[in-house]
Formats: sequence, structure tokens, C-alpha cells
Amino acid sequence: MVEFWKIGEFAKELDKHASTVDNWFRKLEEKQLHYVNRADEERIYDEFDMEIARVIKEKREENKSLEEIFQELNENYELRPFPSGGGAVDMEALRAELMEELASTAEQDRVKDAVLRREVERALREESLREWEGLPKETRMKRGRLFLKVEDNEKRDKFVELYTDRRFEEKLKEVLAEKE
Repeated sequence: MVEFWKIGEFAKELDKHASTVDNWFRKLEEKQLHYVNRADEERIYDEFDMEIARVIKEKREENKSLEEIFQELNENYELRPFPSGGGAVDMEALRAELMEELASTAEQDRVKDAVLRREVERALREESLREWEGLPKETRMKRGRLFLKVEDNEKRDKFVELYTDRRFEEKLKEVLAEKE
């Protein structure tokens, strides 16, 4: 998800004074090299601006002048051009885009969770059936017609259900650890 900052938080992320960072970007704009998006006439910095600011900070720590840094940025980065329509950000469109992205991410997470749950339940069912098969015949069988003994399906299904319930959290942690 894209992050946005106002100048105070943006400068804090860089561990620089807000007026210093604001000065860098104001000069970039004066030279028509890089445009910072705006909301209600206030600059709103994004991750690309953060990347540029980190380069400037690093180069300033190497004692390079702003002119040298700006020239280097212009040569090595595809900086954000100035908008033709005055530069105002359509906050409603931006908000709608972000909400759509969040909804899409949430839907993907729900699908992943459902798939993971099915995977864990399937593994536990297989384990429980192996355990069931290991139980003595007297426990697993019931009397059928005449002298015939048949598997007690109701008892087996209850065994599988209880086994799954007791071991679900442990198995989920195990599967998640394997995926990491």
C-alpha cells in the first residue's frame, strides 16, 4: 500500500528538520525538475519522494552541493513531471483508488485464509483417520446384521471431528511455520 506524508512526518522519517527537507523539494520545483503532489495546496509526499529525499540526504552527507545532487537526480532518475492542469490532486479519486486497493487486498487475504483452513483441515482429517485405524477393532466396530461386524461410521466421524478440533491451532502453527 502506498504511504503518504505531510512535511513534518516526512522529515521525521528522514531524521532531518522539516524546513531543510521542504527547502530541497521547493528548489527541485523551482528548477522544474520534480513535482510534489498536493492536496488542498499542501504538499503530500509519497514513497517516490522518500526515495529522492534519501538520495539527497546521502549525497549531502558526502558534502555534495544541491546543484550537483539535482543534476545527478535529473540524469539518473525519471523524476515526476509537472502536471498540465495545475497540479491539484483529486482526493476523492485517490481515496476511491486506495479503498479499491484495500478491498482487493482484504479479499485476497480472505481467500488465502480459506485455502489455508481447508489445507489444515484436510491434513488433520488424514491424521485422524490414521489414528482411527490404529485403534483396537472393538473400539472401531459395531455389530451389524446377524453376526456381521461393521465399522461404526458415526463413532469414526465424531472421532475425526474431535481430533480436528483439539489439534487445529497446533497444526495451523505448524503449516504456517513450513510456509515461512
